[in-house]
Amino acid sequence: MNRKIQILLIVFLLFDGPLFASDNGSYKRAYEMESVSTLFAIPLYEQTIGTNNSKNLQKAAVSRLFYLYKKHNKFIEALFLGTRYSNIIPSKDKTSIWKSLVEIYKPVSYELLTTSYQLAMKSSIENHSEILSFLREYREPKLFEFVFILLYKRKQFDLILNLLEKEPMLTSSPLYAGMANLRLNPEKGREYLASLPSDLEKDTGMKSDLLYLLGQYYRAVGENSISARYFRMSGSYLWPDRAKIETSKSLVLAGNFSEACQTYQFTSSPNEEVMQIFYLVCNKKDKAFLKEIRASIKALGSKDGGEFFQKVSQSLERWDS
Repeated sequence: MNRKIQILLIVFLLFDGPLFASDNGSYKRAYEMESVSTLFAIPLYEQTIGTNNSKNLQKAAVSRLFYLYKKHNKFIEALFLGTRYSNIIPSKDKTSIWKSLVEIYKPVSYELLTTSYQLAMKSSIENHSEILSFLREYREPKLFEFVFILLYKRKQFDLILNLLEKEPMLTSSPLYAGMANLRLNPEKGREYLASLPSDLEKDTGMKSDLLYLLGQYYRAVGENSISARYFRMSGSYLWPDRAKIETSKSLVLAGNFSEACQTYQFTSSPNEEVMQIFYLVCNKKDKAFLKEIRASIKALGSKDGGEFFQKVSQSLERWDS
């Protein structure tokens, strides 16, 4: 789903001098990366706020990171950051995030989105009656999609499955339960897929989702070439853009970067790291720029689920040799 939301934000930085002391190298790297790529400055700022910093340095890093999340339409990440550092991020800046999310999740209202966020953030496997009652009351697919993304990013996979077990009508798609099961255990995910009724395949959207989930399963067990085939097949039914990015990632993980480049054309994607890397490698072949963002690619590779970026780093090292 491609939505280009223009965000205008006046940001100022009140800190200088001590921020660039030798013991604050991570902030300096992130700040300097902004002149190269604001998108690829993000993982460096994420690393910075995860370390022990002075109060002023932490405030500066959080403020810059929040600004960059907004600039690159990473609205859920901005919400989480604003909640975690509510003493740093002004309320008016958080309000602009909600305005963008209301546009994305139409027809869900601002009130429903903010309420669901508050309930999701305090929910757990032991305490989720409020969020379940709330979702049951409104039965809006876009609202459940929003809650799913919040819980998935928080790695609350058991909670997602618990909600769907107690209220299967929250969604008609197998995608949500399938993704949560696969993240908990790949074999559990495969068992879930095998248990689904065969008539689901009559719907092109469902068929695409099922093939996509099989692609995720084979990637999870290290069968990346098989994974790429299932992702590619999923795009023949629906959501070809999703299939393109996941097929390409699996090809890289299988050691076939060149095949990904030969199979697809990639355009500049200034808000999405994976597609931007493919554009830089396959279409632009910009070795100098890729070298400049190498630290950012390594930082992305150090995150949970960063295997693709680890493989990219290895490929770029061979490219240089």
